[in-house]
Amino acid sequence: MTEVITITLPDIGEGVMEGEVIEWLKKEGDPLAQDEPVVVVMTDKATVELPAPYPGVLKKHHHQPGQIAMKDFPLYDIEVEGKVPAVKKRIKKEVPQEKKPIKKTGGQVLATPATRQLAKELGIDIDQVVGTGKEDRITDEDVVRFHAGGMKKERPWTHLPDDEEVPIIGVPHMMAEKMVESKSTIPHYSYFDQLDATRMIQLRENIQPKAAQEGYKLTYMPFFIKALSLALNKFPQVNSSVALNADKLILHKHHHIGVASKTENGLVVFVLRDVQEKSFEQIIKEYNQLVTKMKEGKLERNDMIDSTITISNFGTLGGLWATPIINYPEVAILGVAKIRKEPFVKNDEIIVRPSLNLSWSFDHRVIDGGLAAEFSNQFISLLENPAQIL
Repeated sequence: MTEVITITLPDIGEGVMEGEVIEWLKKEGDPLAQDEPVVVVMTDKATVELPAPYPGVLKKHHHQPGQIAMKDFPLYDIEVEGKVPAVKKRIKKEVPQEKKPIKKTGGQVLATPATRQLAKELGIDIDQVVGTGKEDRITDEDVVRFHAGGMKKERPWTHLPDDEEVPIIGVPHMMAEKMVESKSTIPHYSYFDQLDATRMIQLRENIQPKAAQEGYKLTYMPFFIKALSLALNKFPQVNSSVALNADKLILHKHHHIGVASKTENGLVVFVLRDVQEKSFEQIIKEYNQLVTKMKEGKLERNDMIDSTITISNFGTLGGLWATPIINYPEVAILGVAKIRKEPFVKNDEIIVRPSLNLSWSFDHRVIDGGLAAEFSNQFISLLENPAQIL
């Protein structure tokens, strides 16, 4: 005796309510072994492979690649032999509707791609629709009801025949939502400075042969990571986050330092955890390991969550200064440029030295200009006298 069971998108953690289907690893009709990966789903936290909870045959995909799947709602169907334990048969077949509409308070609206397409075909700005579904989600019925009321909003742009619409999906979509959340929540301000990189360059040249013997490439990023952690020891307020109701500051004891890096799929932030407890040599090794995983597309969820402060190295691409967006809910981010020769004045003489430009962004609710200057000065002192970080 066989039975068809609907598998829903499980609780992936970190408050994730939806995920984009990236790739089906199994086709409809394929046999499934228990715990065999079935589908790749990407959230704003990580990209994960979801396994089959029990053996059977994959009968139906409820979503195509690029579509959004909701937590606790159908993802795919499995045909199984015999009776399935009740604990594994919890299925959400219908979208529950709240009896009373809940007005949105701002931010990205929740709606499936099909609902968004319906709104588009009806000429409706979906941002103006009040959702009555779970978590204020907008349903097809909400769109139809809005359309029946005769309220329409024209597109704010001119759509010419030769224009091409490119869907924003995957990592770019997740990053876009994250950046909007950060800019709309945090009162950003920027602080710029530069340092003399002479001694840091010399120290790297001295250490590089040993690192190469151990199979590791020594870039400047481990210097930045270690110096940032040491500076946080003196200024713990920079390693914090603001509570949701903004009535308290949460000081993080762990230095989980994120590194923003460009990949083929968009911007990714991987995290070196508990840097405050690690030696410079350990940081070099862990950084290299994470870079390798990133290049191979093998970063796991735990590699990309819970950062408490972030470094963005845009210098590998070019540019002198930037105003980086803070990785919410952090309160600071550092952007580093390319090291280049610049004139310095020393003892009333102009000398040419390798210079590194620093572009900080801070949360003004937590870090005022004076604290930003002191923190940046401490960071600069460590890198201009890098023997302190070994």
